[in-house]
Amino acid sequence: MFQAAQVALETAGFLRPEWSHAGLHATFANELTRRRKHFAPGLARDLPIVQELRHTADYRNHHLSARQATRALSKARAFVQAINRSISHG
Repeated sequence: MFQAAQVALETAGFLRPEWSHAGLHATFANELTRRRKHFAPGLARDLPIVQELRHTADYRNHHLSARQATRALSKARAFVQAINRSISHG
């Protein structure tokens, strides 16, 4: 999702050599959902939710449930599909 959001921002003219997770989320939410209304606000809300689940699964001594993993995967697919649709329709 991070890379998809980065592509969406670059396509909209926000070019940076490096993005932090917080900076990318804030710019995506403020510029592409609130200001320009390119994407639904729910997509911006999903970025930190899925990131936190990924960090939990990857770096903490805690396992995700199948339900959490399925929801995260669904959110990620919807996010990437929305970015792809936006980019392909210009």
